[in-house]
Amino acid sequence: MDQQNLIKEKQHLNTVLSKVTEAKSSLTASIEQAGGENLQVLKEFREMPETDPHDVLLFMERLHEANLAFNFKDKFKQLEEFEYMAKEPYFARIDLLNNEDQTSRRVYIGKFGYTEDEPVITDWRTKIASVYYRYRYPQKNVVYDTPEGSQVRDLTLKRTFEIDKGELIKYYNNDIQLDENELIAEKIEQRTGGVLEDIVETIQEGQLDIIESDPRQVCIVQGSVGSGKSTVAIHKLSHIFFNYPNVITPQRSILVAKSQVLVSYLSTLFPKLGIFDINYKTIKDLVYNLIFREKLPIKVDFDAIGDLAFSVEAIDNVTKKIEAIHEQYEVKLDKIFEDGFEGFASYVYSREQPVYENILEVVTDLNEELTFQKEYLKENPNSLDAWLYSSNVKDLRSILKKLRQLGKDLEEEAFVKLVEELSLPVKYELTYAQALLYVFVYSEIIGFRNVGQYDYCVVDEGQDFSVLEYVVLDKFVRNGRFCILGDLNQSYLDEGLSSWEDIISVIKEARHANTFELTTNYRSTKPIIEFANKILSPYTQDYLPKSINRKGSEPVVKAFFSQEDLLSEFRSSITEDARELSKSIGVIAFNPDMFNKAKTIIEELSLPDDKFVVLDAKKSIHYIPKGVYLSQFQDCKGLEFAKVYVLDLNLEEIHSFKDAKKAFVAVTRAMNELSIYGLTEKA
Repeated sequence: MDQQNLIKEKQHLNTVLSKVTEAKSSLTASIEQAGGENLQVLKEFREMPETDPHDVLLFMERLHEANLAFNFKDKFKQLEEFEYMAKEPYFARIDLLNNEDQTSRRVYIGKFGYTEDEPVITDWRTKIASVYYRYRYPQKNVVYDTPEGSQVRDLTLKRTFEIDKGELIKYYNNDIQLDENELIAEKIEQRTGGVLEDIVETIQEGQLDIIESDPRQVCIVQGSVGSGKSTVAIHKLSHIFFNYPNVITPQRSILVAKSQVLVSYLSTLFPKLGIFDINYKTIKDLVYNLIFREKLPIKVDFDAIGDLAFSVEAIDNVTKKIEAIHEQYEVKLDKIFEDGFEGFASYVYSREQPVYENILEVVTDLNEELTFQKEYLKENPNSLDAWLYSSNVKDLRSILKKLRQLGKDLEEEAFVKLVEELSLPVKYELTYAQALLYVFVYSEIIGFRNVGQYDYCVVDEGQDFSVLEYVVLDKFVRNGRFCILGDLNQSYLDEGLSSWEDIISVIKEARHANTFELTTNYRSTKPIIEFANKILSPYTQDYLPKSINRKGSEPVVKAFFSQEDLLSEFRSSITEDARELSKSIGVIAFNPDMFNKAKTIIEELSLPDDKFVVLDAKKSIHYIPKGVYLSQFQDCKGLEFAKVYVLDLNLEEIHSFKDAKKAFVAVTRAMNELSIYGLTEKA
């Protein structure tokens, strides 16, 4: 690190911070002024005597339009960005040389962009910023996209900064000798775990390929444990909202996870990337809302899961039954118009939409035609062709009557018969699995009226969802715009995917999916990754995580002859940890009894309420970077903690791939330290 360059960079940083501070002050003043003017005008208007109600409504409408023009929402979002920029305005710099005219461009890259007459800080999501991520060191003929086409430049400098609270600590020139894994390891070591962190500064080329992939195509990511799947997914959303603002918006996008525990965890990252109004739900949430909005005549016990292990073949069999109804009603529609009414409608039956929707489209067209014929007859009762219009009105009414009866038969006979064939007990409470099947056939036969589709959907831990859940989820998303991320080595649920091909079989658009694989683990130390791979390697060599050689202590594995001894050791260790909670600590129990006893021990520590979090799959969780988390095994997936205790796991009793996957999931929650306490009967 050259001292002269360090001085110049510090001077540049001070200049940028001055501009950011001035812009922030100006924006704050404009917000306060606009808000003050609103209050003053409202006060004056309220005090006016005998105000006409019509004038009140007109005034409020104009005030609303003025506020929309000012756009308070975007202004407050920009204010949040300035707050961040004041602490760390940028993290990197690239210098690009144009060989044609020998001009050089200096680009400072940050989490958020800021422009005056020219860019002061360039947003990481811009096309030019991709040069920083795609090229490890300075070189000739680097390429990046622009609206005018691809540009070719020489990358003459790539520099990374460490800025803390507005002060430049140091910088690195990324040349060919620099091992970027060392920089990544250093960044990770600063993390406490417990909350999801952004990776804007350390995005790797393979991750960027996923982030920048076309959102109009299904994206399927097989990512090994700790490879950053979840963070990549959320950064992909941020990239989409920045580059496709008129096509895909946060309000019409959704992140779907298996449990409320994971939904809450993932949601902690959105505000850090300036995303405040995206939807995040479980599929149960979506189904519950749909049943309510569509007023479906069913009751569901969502706690009763039922048989989710639907095969692709089982889905195909249901689809064939639905196709038979399509064929039956296409023939019936044709028959109506063959009876002398073919001149009134020209329609093309579509099996891409619900059966009822085909009938409804014809009814809508004919109602418009009926209105036209009646209005003409009313205006020209004595014309020569009045008799023809009168006859047409009569015929149209007859056709519409037949069509309405056809729709009624579809709802009350064909659909009901299909539900009976599928053994769905609609007179009683359905299980979650049965509700999914009902919603699927309802969407194909009748269709939804009051629930719109999302423009984009990210599915995290996608290996845990059944094909039946994917079939239903597809109904909520426009044109198959999915990004599905997961790890087949963590798929231990009976209903989970055995292959990513299962998705391709049930989501039509997935046949042309972009597929990616992430193999590097950035979460855990090398000893933890080597330990985890030994658990899985007797059963598979596929998708095992690769370490970035981050140093750390060996995992602690202890076997106890009694539960009392195990809990005593745990009490002693967690008490020591609690003396100074400078990181996140995850306690993962492999059975309910151990969970309850561990909970009692932790409660005895008398930690502050905001330092002890009990994970519950049915509740929204507030995550913290420093504290103790207690989880039953099934709720820990997708999370990470600086230190992890796994209770009641005996590695010597793993005798199947499924058991190995469970142990693998538990131990890989640990970033830096891992302790496994199990029970044994061996002397």
